[in-house]
Amino acid sequence: MALLTSLIYALLIPAQFNVTLAGIYLSPFRIFLMGAALFLTARGLRGSLRFTLPDLLVVLAAAWIWLASYMTSGSALTSMVQGGAHTVDMALAYFLARVCIQTPRDFRMLLILISPGIAFISAIIVAESVTHVRILQPLASSLTGAPNPLRDDIRLGLMRGAASFPHPILAGIFLASFLPLFLMSGIRGWPKYLGVGASFGGIFTMSSAALLGVLAGAFLRAYDWLAEQIINLTWRVFLAVAAIVYVLVELTSNTGTYGLLVRYASLNTVSAYNRVLIWQYGTENIANNPWFGIGYANWDRPSWMRSDSFDHFWLIMALRFGLPEAILLISATLIGIITVALNSRNMAPDDARLMRGVAISLAIFALGVNSVSLWLSALVWFFVLLGIAVSLGGVVIRPIRTEAKLS
Repeated sequence: MALLTSLIYALLIPAQFNVTLAGIYLSPFRIFLMGAALFLTARGLRGSLRFTLPDLLVVLAAAWIWLASYMTSGSALTSMVQGGAHTVDMALAYFLARVCIQTPRDFRMLLILISPGIAFISAIIVAESVTHVRILQPLASSLTGAPNPLRDDIRLGLMRGAASFPHPILAGIFLASFLPLFLMSGIRGWPKYLGVGASFGGIFTMSSAALLGVLAGAFLRAYDWLAEQIINLTWRVFLAVAAIVYVLVELTSNTGTYGLLVRYASLNTVSAYNRVLIWQYGTENIANNPWFGIGYANWDRPSWMRSDSFDHFWLIMALRFGLPEAILLISATLIGIITVALNSRNMAPDDARLMRGVAISLAIFALGVNSVSLWLSALVWFFVLLGIAVSLGGVVIRPIRTEAKLS
């Protein structure tokens, strides 16, 4: 538990403390994860982890990046650098969560331990947004001499707060993911209030993905509460209605569900239109390079699309490393969401609610990255959350006894 808690806090360290060694970009959390690999190896040799299908998919996804990077670059060194970085950020983070979180109680303890750090970062984001003054990264720059890369973007009269994150949108989706977790965890007292309050700080990143994440998390928690009160109001009903709405939108809309969301649920019309173009031309690039992608080469698009920004995580993984990469990761994520949701039916009420909270958080995160490209700390947190979901999806606890709530 101490290792995973330390990793979460390492994710909150500003990028100015990152170092480059022999062309390899080393952040504090990458250094930590590489050290934790020894712990994971020891636990693996002792048989502490029951290997599951999502585990295999994550391993294959990491291995495919090594292969795809070599196929697109022709360089073993490039394959090692790109494959190694993604193996650390994705696979090592995932398996550390798998090993450290074995029961609902483990996860509650993690939330309690990290709540002060999450709240601190959220408070910095709110302060930056309201005052229009960067706080954390300029301070880090003054200590290390590394530049502060953030732009002072203003939306609706508020600056896009970022705190220690390399981009406001990453800070926003990171914080938004905690709302269902803290609301449905069963913990009480100050850790719950800190966690819930911190998640709302994501709104001050002025990111549509973060705003939608917070709203979706609150709505789904409310629906879960209603489902507990009304017998005929089940999650099957919700999913059936959602599927019907999706099909109707796809059949009646010229742009489909994704196009509607990015156009009408965005705080910035320019970035919304750019995301539609990213989908259009990005899929064309993938169709031309389906197996191994194009690596980090410049993707084909009209000359008037000057920005090389690619705000779609699943799409950019397919673009860089091929469709197999995206399919492996999406499959692992879907299985993680489904297994933890289904396992909640076998749990005591408090534990069942926590597991549904994990499923909701991971599902919202996975949908939110349709308009976000994950990297560095936000990418690591996504795979930590996936690892937690897979672990809790395999937990077997008798429902005759409810775990005592932690406070």
